[in-house]
Amino acid sequence: MGAFRDIELIFSLSQMTSTYVKLQDAFASESGAVGNWANIGYIAPGAKNGGSAESYSTTVFDYDNKFTGANQGTTMVNALGSSFVDAWEAKAKTALNDCPINSVWHVKIAAAGTGATVKYQASIDGTGVECSSLTANFKNISHE
Repeated sequence: MGAFRDIELIFSLSQMTSTYVKLQDAFASESGAVGNWANIGYIAPGAKNGGSAESYSTTVFDYDNKFTGANQGTTMVNALGSSFVDAWEAKAKTALNDCPINSVWHVKIAAAGTGATVKYQASIDGTGVECSSLTANFKNISHE
């Protein structure tokens, strides 16, 4: 893996998910709702896919918003329920060490009790291969 890919992998996945969580928490705190990327002001790295504010691409990853919301891209936090739903995704466009092409890093969201508190769950689908060693801190964004 080249130096630029290492930097993108480390900073994009760890930093961008942290940024996503902070923006989603701020949006929930102010509005009582969770929102899609455009609503919360999130911008993933790379170029927009098809001009969409909900999908971006770099040489290593495709980043996609997976949360559509029920009302113009938003849903009240308490309407989410306690079951996690997909919200943020990064899909590898190339093999990364032992992690195969098309491995997917996910962030899921759910309501955390009552009020406007959001809980997060981070996971990695690596088709049976342990990809977490590439981004050791990624799963640490999970919280309730």
